Amino acid sequence: MDIISFLMYDFENERKQYDSFRGHSLGLSHLDIKSKVCERFLKITEMAAAQEDAEKLRSVVMPMEKEIAALKDKLTEAEDKVKELEASKVKELNHYLEAEKSCRTDLEMYVAVLNTQKSVLQEDAEKLRKELHEVCHLLEQERQQHNQLKHTWQKANDQFLESQRLLMRDMQRMEMVLTSEQLRQVEKLKKRDQEEDEQQRFHKRKDHNRTDAEEEAKAPAVCAFAHEESSAQLSNEEERLDSTHGSVHSLDADLLLPSGDPFSKPDTDMFKDGLRRAQSTDSLGTSGSLQSKALGYNYKAKSAGNLDESDFGPLVGADSVSENFDTASLGSLQMPSGFMLTKDQERAIKAMTPEQEETASLLSSVTQGVESAYVSPSGYRLVSETEWNLLQKEVQNAGNKLGRRCDMCSNYERQLQGIQIQEADTRDQVKKLQAMLRQANEQLERTARERQDLEGALKHSAQDAGHQISALVLRAQASEILLEELQQGFSQAKRDAQEQMAVLMQSREQVSEELARLQKENDSLQGKHSLHVSLQQAEDFILPDTVEALRELVLKYRESIVHVRTAAEHTEEKLKAEILFLKEQIQAEQCLKENLEETLQLEIENCKEELASISSLKAELERIKVEKGQLELKKETAAKVTVEQLMFEEKNKAQRLQTELDVSEQVQRDFVKLSQTLQVQLERIRQAGSLERIRAILNDTKLTDINQLPET
Repeated sequence: MDIISFLMYDFENERKQYDSFRGHSLGLSHLDIKSKVCERFLKITEMAAAQEDAEKLRSVVMPMEKEIAALKDKLTEAEDKVKELEASKVKELNHYLEAEKSCRTDLEMYVAVLNTQKSVLQEDAEKLRKELHEVCHLLEQERQQHNQLKHTWQKANDQFLESQRLLMRDMQRMEMVLTSEQLRQVEKLKKRDQEEDEQQRFHKRKDHNRTDAEEEAKAPAVCAFAHEESSAQLSNEEERLDSTHGSVHSLDADLLLPSGDPFSKPDTDMFKDGLRRAQSTDSLGTSGSLQSKALGYNYKAKSAGNLDESDFGPLVGADSVSENFDTASLGSLQMPSGFMLTKDQERAIKAMTPEQEETASLLSSVTQGVESAYVSPSGYRLVSETEWNLLQKEVQNAGNKLGRRCDMCSNYERQLQGIQIQEADTRDQVKKLQAMLRQANEQLERTARERQDLEGALKHSAQDAGHQISALVLRAQASEILLEELQQGFSQAKRDAQEQMAVLMQSREQVSEELARLQKENDSLQGKHSLHVSLQQAEDFILPDTVEALRELVLKYRESIVHVRTAAEHTEEKLKAEILFLKEQIQAEQCLKENLEETLQLEIENCKEELASISSLKAELERIKVEKGQLELKKETAAKVTVEQLMFEEKNKAQRLQTELDVSEQVQRDFVKLSQTLQVQLERIRQAGSLERIRAILNDTKLTDINQLPET
């Protein structure tokens, strides 16, 4: 604007000078007018050219100033965006590093919890293993005590058989005192008792058949074949017993066949008792089983190592005892079929002593002569009817006592059977517990393997996450390096633009100085012109009168005009050269500005691409973290549920084992009390001196429960 105003002012001055010159030219000569006109025309031409150049320069410089201001605004905006991007990037990296640190802390805590759970499970497994060893040890001790109890029962059985043999010898001595008439009365009473026994057995057999039908429906299928084999033997045995009962002729058969006890149980019930004992014996691990003869009331003698419950005689196997004696002769005696004696014991019982042989011969002679005379043989006396009745009652009572089982023995046997069944169940439960413990160990191993797999997966995922984090850190570092390079490039471009602006300002100042110089030159020229005009006016200009003088003056003015034109052309060329230089400089600055804009645009686009890639990487990292957290949560929940279920099962197993151990200890204590009580009773019976004392001892020990046993 300064240049334009200056040019307009210059143009106005020229115009005023032209008007003044025009006014003064009226009095000048024709040559002066021409010279003035030429000079003015040259000045006007030069001024017009200078004005056009100034207009062109103004049209170039003003857009450049606007563009420079716009570039400055864009540069400040770009700097603000770069600073914001740097701050957001640093903030995101800090947040990511904090999240990664917290994730690693959670993983360490989870691994510590898993290690603690592993140690707790290992301790529980070790405790269960120790408890199982203790239970096995207690079971082995209980087995040994059971074997000892078997030996004790065997000894008690032998002592009972010995006492029974002595009682039978006493009965045989009493028989030798009776006459034939008394023997016939005894036979009649025996037949009547047999009929009553048959009726009672028939009614009881009906009742037991109904209960057995229900029990057979629940019996295991394993016993079907044994039941079919034993049914034929039982039917044969019933026929043999019926025929035997129909032809009883001995006194001992009547004495040892009390009413309601020997055959009170039907054969099927006896078969079931034998079969149940065989199953309990097999479950306890004792060798041997019930043979078909055992089911047919003909047990064979067994060694102490192969004894089972049926070998303990009437004190133990009283439910399966069926007493019957062979009636072939008065002297031969058949033992109860609930147990079998050894050959030596049978020989000791059945062998007739010399006294018995003598008594048998006397009885045969008395029997032959009893119809003709009632004279007692030598060495014997006749008894009265009262004595005979008393003796008959005493014999019947003694027979009932011998043939009847004592309540205590029956209770002992039932309790022993129940204890044996409990022991078999305990063995089965111990086996099941061992299998469950093996399953628990396998489950623990599977849990350990799963935990190891989980730890491996977690470790692998942690390694993957570490690799991804390291890759992202590397990419972030590369982005930071690229950002620094961009910042450096931007700073360099900024410095270059500032330098170019400084150059432009310097060139502008130079142009202003040049314009000022031209203005001074113009002013000086105008001053000289006015000075010359004043000088010319001051001079006394006299037009030549002659043509020659006028010609010389015109030639002189022409030379002056040539000199002025030459100076004007020189000045014009100089100004044109300066204008061309300024145009070239402006074009160079324009090209530099365009290059700078393109460079800045490319850098901005690269920054946008980097920001887009960083955003995508951030989203991918967030997705990976979310998936990783969900996977870890699922695995942790599954592991926790599995461990809690396993701990609950192990606690239940430990409680069941403790309960079974308590039951086994109680059973063992009951066994000890029972064996001690039986030993005391057997010792008292062995030390008893008479039958009444034995009867009193048996009547004193009427127990219905094992808890009624006295403490010893």
